[in-house]
Amino acid sequence: MGTYIINSGRCSHAKCIFCGYGRIRGMQPNEVTKHMDEFFKTLVDDEVKVFGSGSFLDEKQIPKNARKHFIQLCKDKKVAKITIESRPEFVNAEILAEFKGLNLTVAVGLESADNFILDKLKKGYKKEDFQLSSEIVRKSGYKVRTYLLVNPPYAGDIAESLDKSVEYALKHSDSIVLINMLPHSNAPLMKMWTDGMWNYLSKKEFDEITEKYKNNPKIEYDAETFRFTPNFPETMQENIVGVGEWQLTHPHFEVFQDYINRWYEPQTNQILLFLPCSYKKPYSESQTHKKIIQKLNEVGRNNFHEVMLSNAGVIPRNLENKYPFTSYDWNESEETPQIKERYIQVTRERIKRYLKSHMKSYKAVVCYLKYSAESYIALEMACKESGIKLKNLLKYETYQEIKDSPQVLQNELALNDFKEGLRWCLQNFT
Repeated sequence: MGTYIINSGRCSHAKCIFCGYGRIRGMQPNEVTKHMDEFFKTLVDDEVKVFGSGSFLDEKQIPKNARKHFIQLCKDKKVAKITIESRPEFVNAEILAEFKGLNLTVAVGLESADNFILDKLKKGYKKEDFQLSSEIVRKSGYKVRTYLLVNPPYAGDIAESLDKSVEYALKHSDSIVLINMLPHSNAPLMKMWTDGMWNYLSKKEFDEITEKYKNNPKIEYDAETFRFTPNFPETMQENIVGVGEWQLTHPHFEVFQDYINRWYEPQTNQILLFLPCSYKKPYSESQTHKKIIQKLNEVGRNNFHEVMLSNAGVIPRNLENKYPFTSYDWNESEETPQIKERYIQVTRERIKRYLKSHMKSYKAVVCYLKYSAESYIALEMACKESGIKLKNLLKYETYQEIKDSPQVLQNELALNDFKEGLRWCLQNFT
């Protein structure tokens, strides 16, 4: 199957609260036919699915001449099956007649068979509009493909709402795709997510809710519509500076921690290595982390999964360049006894959730942290409460000897311990 992503014009509606793609303006109309030619030059499949973040049948987005050019290219290439997307208002028998001789499917985003939900989603049409467009497509001799959101906001009981939507869609569709709605960067849904008004389903949760439909050949599943990592638009980003409850449990930290626990998938069969954060961001640019990485490279870095601990939470190395982990500053000198206690409490719970979600991926848990650090105290408590053995690669005796020196973790004695500990890990866990 050939997947054709055509970034042309802009969705004429562009108001759906969950869609960020439709708000993006693509190539100019005079560029479209050339873009089509380039795609079809490399096409080797006999089926083409077209995705355009809007409506292929909208002539303001895809000019009439471009649509006819596409149809002719499909005939010339002897494409056996075509799937295009459209809003209901652009579906009419006259345009569909242009596809005569082709096996056409028109995909429509019904999303929900509840008009109240459709209104809240700002879809701009009702289920009756969808039904009318479906009748036009089928009477024209073509098929209807329907997109349903499994977890739209305002749905109440998700399973009950989905049952009603599936039942309705099956009457008016030849195929259905059940979609796990995820927060797009440029969509209003992103703020609903960070404000705690809505949440996506983990892949496991999605599978559990849709399990009952698995034996229906007309129903397909899409648990991840795009490679999902929280991507906060610049208009939402904040400089999270200071020491206090707000800087510890900021909503952007909280939703990212939820993502790390429910969606993020670490590489398997590594040793989990907890490390400190640093003032300099990203952490790998700090002197402490440069020395840590040097030692890791000397013994075999790919055997270890590096995860930082900070007031921002539990942060895997491959996410250190993401906001909000690049936009905070927690000054330890400003900590009060009360905030230290709160830091330990919050960090302990975050670590416990991470271990519960991902411990099956790891061979062992070690760290390289100062014994007096709140992060270490929280980690030690979390591991003990989770029944997991923890080893600090900085020896306690060494720490006692150098604890009053500046930059303890950059000290050569500490780094020697670290390298020796890494080798010990490889001998015992690989």
